[in-house]
Amino acid sequence: MSEQANNGCAADFGVRLIGCTDDVVLPIGMHDYAEALGCCALVDKTMFIADMLDCDASVMVCCRPEGFGKRMNLSMLKAFLERPVVGRAGRISFAGAQIWDADGGRYRNEYACYPVISLDFSDAVRRGTAVADVVRDALSGECARLLALLEAPDLARDKVRHIERVARGVASADEVDSVLGLLIELLEMACDEQVVLLVDGYDAAWSPSASARDASGAGPAELFDRVLFDAIAAAGNSLRLTCLMGERPGPAEAALSSHGCSYCLSTPLSTWCDRWFGFSDAEVEALLSHAGREEYLDDAREWLEGYRFGRTYCSSPARVIGFLDRGCTAPVRADLYGYADCLSRVVCDWNLDRLSALFNLLEAHGCIEVPLCLGAAGLEASSDDGLWTALYLSGFLTTDMTEEPEHDSCSRALRLPNNELRQTFRLVIIDWFERAAEVVRDVDAFRDGLCRGDEDAVKQALDRILWDEGIGATDPDAPLPYHLLLQGLCFGLPGYANPASRRKRGANRWDIQVFPTGSVFDVADTIGMLEERPLITINLMYDPGVDALGLELLAVQALLDIERDGIDKIRVPRPGVGRMRWGSVLTGSMWQRCASGCRGRRYCKCARYSASFMGGMGFQSGSLIILRASFMPRRSAGMPVLKHLSTAARRMNSLQKVAALPKRNKMGW
Repeated sequence: MSEQANNGCAADFGVRLIGCTDDVVLPIGMHDYAEALGCCALVDKTMFIADMLDCDASVMVCCRPEGFGKRMNLSMLKAFLERPVVGRAGRISFAGAQIWDADGGRYRNEYACYPVISLDFSDAVRRGTAVADVVRDALSGECARLLALLEAPDLARDKVRHIERVARGVASADEVDSVLGLLIELLEMACDEQVVLLVDGYDAAWSPSASARDASGAGPAELFDRVLFDAIAAAGNSLRLTCLMGERPGPAEAALSSHGCSYCLSTPLSTWCDRWFGFSDAEVEALLSHAGREEYLDDAREWLEGYRFGRTYCSSPARVIGFLDRGCTAPVRADLYGYADCLSRVVCDWNLDRLSALFNLLEAHGCIEVPLCLGAAGLEASSDDGLWTALYLSGFLTTDMTEEPEHDSCSRALRLPNNELRQTFRLVIIDWFERAAEVVRDVDAFRDGLCRGDEDAVKQALDRILWDEGIGATDPDAPLPYHLLLQGLCFGLPGYANPASRRKRGANRWDIQVFPTGSVFDVADTIGMLEERPLITINLMYDPGVDALGLELLAVQALLDIERDGIDKIRVPRPGVGRMRWGSVLTGSMWQRCASGCRGRRYCKCARYSASFMGGMGFQSGSLIILRASFMPRRSAGMPVLKHLSTAARRMNSLQKVAALPKRNKMGW
């Protein structure tokens, strides 16, 4: 049956719930189809079975992020195809499911016909368990489960005893390595039918958490090649179908190609099988309606939807079920910790370019254009392409450009799919910058001082933070590290949205702007909010060769530019919200490492450090101050109130001279 025909079948059936549809029990933490079908309402994804059975290739590889139904679909495929083991539970009913009546019911001919080998190696990915241990345990458990089918008297007893030793966990390493091929051979002979092989987590060997070597000295990739892919290649026509599930297509493509196996690949860019992973908008609506929560559909769309797989937009089934289980409330910080931990493992080494790209992603309609290297067997986060590809395949980013060829080298616009991922990235950024500072209370002091307009508090906090281990400047005269530091510290401001930034030259542009929000981004953000927060605008200037007097004048110019260009004259969420303006100037390098490798001012005992200036501050005693202007709408009309105008500006006795400073000093990249 063609994919187009399957599309027609699915369209005719529409969205369908199966199982205990009279109950609202959710399949929380369930991955076994038979178990879930007996007690929960499930979205009907059974036409996935049709796509598997109709595929011309001998091996099907399906790649999706964690939480998009891979394990449930494998379990469903097993429940449909597996012939019952003697003495155990019988067939699972598929009556009423889409697959049962599709194409005149022809798929019923293969219902419960085949011996099925089901292997799960995903623990090595999820828990960081040693790959060799996971492989041995999975093979041992499956041999034990299928041993009852190998009682036919005409089977070679030495081969059956081989299976028994693996089942008892007493087999040698060589016996474990060869047991899968032997098991396929014996099952075909005993059942007089081809065998179905289902594998979850085939890419476990390429997980960053996978152990480097097993006891025999073989690497995880070598182990998988020997145990799994050699057996698939040797089995040939003995396998009715082989379905491999994972996140990364590259390892399977490389291994199957090297063994000469024909395969069909489904990635998040593919149209084949694009409907069977994730919940469509109509399916989410059906679940909410079934639970009596139809009024939360818009919230579900905002927080959960936004992924594009092939031709369809969808949500993560795991996150949708979690949303329903929480009573359809937006996730709070505790709900996102697991997501954030997973993201932190992928993003293990930030540099300035990546950090800048991450900040851009968090802007409204933000995206990053990069090529996706889906065919790479190993993805190194140390390379930019590898990092963004890993984030895409892990489900942290998505793209609308799925019409392009999958292995084309064209750049694709990657974006964050929904608010849940925005909040996850926000948590990671907050945690990263808090870790960059030696003392978290310095970060808290900076944030509090920025909101209250406390120049001294901001100066003292940044004085300490800038010299802590954190963002390093590769170019000592580049302002980017300072800009990113300020923007990163503005994440997590209580009562504020993520900071917006313009790191490029342009008219009527601010450098950093932080909006007060009336919505709850994070429960923790609202704790301690006893007063209205002002709209914060930070205007940065940069001149690598300016002296102390010029630096102070540039700080004044930065404030005047905010007023003159009207860059904070925008609508704020609530009436009466004030405006806080900061003029910030920097020059010189962030730090200079001395010959002995000291990390900066705080640690250097053998060389003089170079002066660094940020926001009207100087690390040389008494050289500079921060300039801040605050404006509250409740006050009388007129020019904003300038506080703490520099001594230098007063000596010049004219702000016209400040305004006349050349525009080349405006920060730009």
